[in-house]
Amino acid sequence: MLAAVPFAVTLVVTLIGIGERQLWRDEHATWWAASLSFADLRRFAETVDFVLVPYYVLLHGWTAVFGDSAVALRLPSALCMAGAAALTALVGRRLFDATAGLFAGLLLAAVPAVTRYGQEARPYAMAVLASVAAILLLLRALERPSALRWLCYGLAVAWVAASHLVALMALAAHLVAVAAAARADRERRRRILVGWAAAAGSAVLVSAPLVLVGRGQGGQISWVPDPTWERVQQFPAELFMSPAAAGFFLVFGLAALAGLAFKDRVGAAMLAVWVLLPPVLAYYTFHEFSFFYPRYLLFTIPAWVLAAAYALRRLTAEAGARGAGAAVLAATLAGLSFASWDQQVLIRGDGILTEFGFRSAAAFIRVHQQPGDAVVFTGYQYAYRGFRYEWRDLPPDRRPREALIDASRAPSWSWRQRACQDPAACLAGTTRIWVVSTDPRGLPLDELLPPEQGTVIEARYDKIGETSFPRLRVTELRIKSAP
Repeated sequence: MLAAVPFAVTLVVTLIGIGERQLWRDEHATWWAASLSFADLRRFAETVDFVLVPYYVLLHGWTAVFGDSAVALRLPSALCMAGAAALTALVGRRLFDATAGLFAGLLLAAVPAVTRYGQEARPYAMAVLASVAAILLLLRALERPSALRWLCYGLAVAWVAASHLVALMALAAHLVAVAAAARADRERRRRILVGWAAAAGSAVLVSAPLVLVGRGQGGQISWVPDPTWERVQQFPAELFMSPAAAGFFLVFGLAALAGLAFKDRVGAAMLAVWVLLPPVLAYYTFHEFSFFYPRYLLFTIPAWVLAAAYALRRLTAEAGARGAGAAVLAATLAGLSFASWDQQVLIRGDGILTEFGFRSAAAFIRVHQQPGDAVVFTGYQYAYRGFRYEWRDLPPDRRPREALIDASRAPSWSWRQRACQDPAACLAGTTRIWVVSTDPRGLPLDELLPPEQGTVIEARYDKIGETSFPRLRVTELRIKSAP
């Protein structure tokens, strides 16, 4: 029951509005990769996203059964976040007591970032679940070391790596717990140290291909902005996706760690390393790995929640009144929900300013298109993925033909499209073109490569109309009348 309540509450919270927000760019990448055959996925992973192959394989099987709607693609993440809340409660019970565990599991459901990434078809929610599972299984193994328990822990660490390699930073917190357990139990010290080294070492060894190949593809996250002082200051609010939630967990969490240090140094040290080391390490190694980014460090949130839950538990214990715990928890959850309400609404809608209006623009073209129309994408090079997703239910002959690309020269598994070398021939017989542009300057043809494509279009077509959508515009062009 301790695990069931947080699981159910978190699942309900993440399911509310799970399909309302359109898929965004990274989720389009998930859909694309998950829709590939295993042979094509292997070729795809040789060039990009090798570290995400385990997740893509999972989604490949999932979508084969449940389909590829926004809800279906995101449901595994919702289940993972609910599972993370359940296991966080169990970790809290082992570290503190059952009440603190229940507090932690329910507090996790109130974090906007938990909802956001519980509604996203990316592996971050799975990394959170795997990280908490690894901690729980480690604590169980330290209580009563056995081959089976170390095996389960090792599998959990391998799962962490398969979900998101950055989450392996939490192994430093594991080491703190292992060292403390070995020091406290001299009789089983050897079993503890050997068991942990074998389990963790085997998991890391199995994950080595992900690390080595992924390191060679590190350029794909070169877009992550430099960790300036301004970004460091904004990091807590971006991690929790709410300044109010960040302030609450930092204040109560740090206070709890300070107080816990006098009662349970091991627990305090483990939680402190779990929450503080990953962002500090990511910051100081940024120019080598580019890991200082809030969603990459999402796996630290359960540790903040556990620390805050301990602080609330101590407050209720000091109060001593019957029902004080329920009242404090209810007031805290209500306060967090109220303070983060705007963020909870925002993450469920399409009002995010940094995203393109794929769904609305695709729906507009879908309504107004006619047989024989063509579409041209300029600006963001992967805009076509969003439109292919939105039009995936249309038969090929009812979709606007993607002109100015040479499909015969582009592998079916690749994100890279090859430009048509003879624009006039590629546009032959096309009466109307829909130009989808993400160029903020409003010059949709300027970003066509090679430039001759734009020259051919301007010579043959007239601009009929233009419609704006979030961060993109759709321009209708019709072939010029004969003189």
